[in-house]
Amino acid sequence: MASWKAIDGPGWHEHAKTPVVDGKYVDRETGEIRTAEPHSAEYLGPPAVDIIIQAIHADVTQCVYRASRQYPMEALLYNIMKVVKERNLEVDSIMATTYAIRITLAGNVTTVDMFSAVADEMSNGIFDLKEK
Repeated sequence: MASWKAIDGPGWHEHAKTPVVDGKYVDRETGEIRTAEPHSAEYLGPPAVDIIIQAIHADVTQCVYRASRQYPMEALLYNIMKVVKERNLEVDSIMATTYAIRITLAGNVTTVDMFSAVADEMSNGIFDLKEK
């Protein structure tokens, strides 16, 4: 079984769209170093990988799943393709770069519940793999 170690990285400030380090971030408009509010929202940015999963079957075209994971792209792509193989899924297209993976599933993901289960497994199955 393959395994990977999570990447440590800072959270990114929701509005400033810049890393928060030791509770502070750079205001890109003024250049000032500001203190992040204690309960301000943060999201994962580089080096985390952005994952977008969608499907083109007519009954699930409204379904789009997006997540960020702090694992190497190769580990995330391995897990996604493992799900494709195990579930015998059809892939319309896939694109992977250092910080992004986009996968569009084709005809055999036909219900919202199936899409949700597949997307959850693709994006969260990485947590079940052992860390190196």
